[in-house]
Parts: sequence; C-alpha cells; structure tokens
Amino acid sequence: MKNKKISADQTGAVLITFAILLTVLIGFTALGVEAGKWYLVKAELAKAVDAAALAGAKNISNPQLQSNGDLEALIKDFGRENFSDSYLGTTSMSMSVEFPDDDSGRVEVTGSTVSPSILAQLFGVDEVTVGNFGAATKRNVEIMMVLDRSGSMNYGSAMSNLKIAAKNFLDYFEDTQDLDRAGLISFSMAATVDFSLQENFVDSMKAKINAMKASGYTNAEDGIGQSDGPDGFTDQTDVLASNRVQQFLIFFTDGNPNAFRSNFTRLGKDYDAVVYEASAYGNGTGKVCGGGALCNPVTGNSLSVPPLPTGDGLIASLSACGTKTTRWWVFEDPDYPVTGYTSPYCNLPDGLSPNVLRSYVSDTARQMAINHAAALKAKDVTIYVIALGSETTGQIRKDFLEQIASSPSTEYYYQTPDSSELNAIFNTIAKEIKLRLVE
Repeated sequence: MKNKKISADQTGAVLITFAILLTVLIGFTALGVEAGKWYLVKAELAKAVDAAALAGAKNISNPQLQSNGDLEALIKDFGRENFSDSYLGTTSMSMSVEFPDDDSGRVEVTGSTVSPSILAQLFGVDEVTVGNFGAATKRNVEIMMVLDRSGSMNYGSAMSNLKIAAKNFLDYFEDTQDLDRAGLISFSMAATVDFSLQENFVDSMKAKINAMKASGYTNAEDGIGQSDGPDGFTDQTDVLASNRVQQFLIFFTDGNPNAFRSNFTRLGKDYDAVVYEASAYGNGTGKVCGGGALCNPVTGNSLSVPPLPTGDGLIASLSACGTKTTRWWVFEDPDYPVTGYTSPYCNLPDGLSPNVLRSYVSDTARQMAINHAAALKAKDVTIYVIALGSETTGQIRKDFLEQIASSPSTEYYYQTPDSSELNAIFNTIAKEIKLRLVE
C-alpha cells in the first residue's frame, strides 16, 4: 500500500504569521513611542503645576492680590509660563486652582492637556488627555532677632544703621504677621527680652528697636540662650515634622563676647550674675569685672559683689581657702573647666602672668555662645549671623561666628566692615527666609 505524500510547502502560512507578528511589533513600537511622548508631557506638566502652586503659596497672604482677586490669575499665569497651550504639540491646556478652606495656606493646582497621537492612530487612538496635580503650602515662621547693643555700637552710625536695617527686615513680614511670630532680644552687659515671641509684631518691635541704646560689654551667650527660653522659640520637640513652623534666629554683633551669665556664691549667699573681662575685643587682656564687681543680669548694674578671690564662697572662718571668697559654679561644669586647677579653686590668678581668669572669661563667653547655638540648631532652628567689623583689628573672630551660624557658613554668615551695608544684608536674609517658607 502506497503512503500519501504530504506537501512540505508552508510558505503561505509563514507569510501570514510574519504579517501578524509584524503588525503586533509595529503596534508595540507605536505605543512605545507614544508612551514616551505622553510621559514627557506629563513630566513637563508636573513642573508647571508645581511652579504654579509654589507661586500661589508664596503670595497667598498678599492682601493686594487677595483683594483684587488676582491671586488665581497669577497662579495660572505661572503655570502657562512653564507649559504653553501648544507646548510639545499639545492642545487644550487648562488649569484649575483650589484653596482648601482650612487656613493652612495650601494651594492645589490641577493641570490638563491633550496630546495628539501619531503612530497610535493606526490603532484608533487619536489623542490622549494627560493630567497632573501640584500642591504647595506656605509654612508659618518664627523669627527671633538677637541684636548687639554693646558700647562699641555708639561709634559712627553703627546703631542708627542697625535700627534702619532691622526695621526694614520686619517690613517683609508685615503681610503675614497675623500668622507668623517674631521676637526681639538685645544684649550688652545684660541680655533682655525686649519683645517676646508673638503675632502682630511689626509696629511694636519697631518701637523696641528704636528704643535700643548702646552701652556696656558684650554678653552674647545670654542673648542667644534666652531665645531658647520661655519668651523665645516655641518648643517643637513633640511636634510632627510636617506640622512644625520654620524657626529662624537672626544674630547680629559687632564684636567678640567678653561677658557671660552664671551662678556665684559669696559669704554663703547665691547670686545670678554676669561676669566680664574688661578688654575692648574680648581677648583676655582686661581685668575680670574691671577689678570691680559682678553685674545684675537684667540691668547690667553692679551687684557690689566682688568676683575675687575665687574659692568655695564661704565666710573666712569656714572657707578652705583661708579667706572670704566667691564661688564660680561654672568652674564645676564639665563643659567649661579651668585647665590645670581643681576644686575649691582658691585664688585663681587674674594677673597678666600668669593669666588664668582673664582668658577664661573671654574663652568661656565664646564657648557658651557656641553651645547655645548648637542646642538651637539641634532643634532645627536656622541661624543667620551678621557680623559688623574687621578681623584684622581683632574686633570680630570669623572662626567663632561661623560656629554660631548654620551650615554651610557661606550661606548663613554675613560680614561687613561698613554699617551702611547692614540694610542690604538684612534685606537679603529676609528674602531668603520668605523663599524658604514654601514647600
């Protein structure tokens, strides 16, 4: 019996299969090309709505834009500047703006555009609507101004120029002072909270700035330290990061610290007092308290309590030092040791050779300021430093002040030998803070 011969010619089937696969391949290629284009459109649209939302949040408290009803128009203009109606071949660009009614300063922007298809039209896809959403919130702010009013600020126009600059700085926050908060601390021998942190601050703080008078030594550490106290920044330790206000300290000085605040005991009686080193630039060459007395930390006036000789603070008959002495409790603080000496620290020398107390006071005044600033920065407070003076003369020490400023110091540290430049510096910082208040 003969077997039937089956034809091996399958050319037609192969061609049909190839045609089907080619069609599928072209389809995937077309969709891939179109998808890449749609992704690009969506990415660019995202940039546009984000820019629009940020512009809205920055201006949400602008009373002029609100009263004229121009805020929404401004937001849409920012969006269209970044994504025009025909950008990337798209059409029908539209943008909607929402202001959630929760006093949060939040702006929500939704953008939409139509992207025509090219290759995808082969499969009946003529166009695709692409949308994106952007939101931004104006964050509230707390600002503590800590300003130097020591005696050296009497030279030339330093004090008057500082007052002009500080008051102009406040003007940048006038439109948001019902939500933001600010306070003022000034320092010389004594550091005082002239205006505790609060809202609606502009006019009242300007009056306090006008009232500042320059005199005395430079107790910078207490000024910085009090900004972290009950009249200073809000404690946000237990506040979620997303709910925190942004906090800024503006620290201005025209010289090196040469005074600090601490606890002392004399004849068994305790004192909260300021001790100072009486050299012009806090360089450890002047006598402790000028050979006089500890000072009142509120008024700066003499307490009639001698700082010397040092010792245990007891009356002479009970003192281990054999005479009546003043106990400096700061010596026992591990952060501020007296190198080479131990308790009860009897009769530490205040002479030029050896010189223990003079350099100790100036060194400790600087280190206390650095430590207070570090504690603030650990709580996410941003510190701007403005220094007036010259390093060449020893009036200021950049290495010290850069440790006060937030990092990088190139961004947060400003220095000028000319007080006429203070207004421009304060204005620059105000603008930077305003830009940082939007997320």
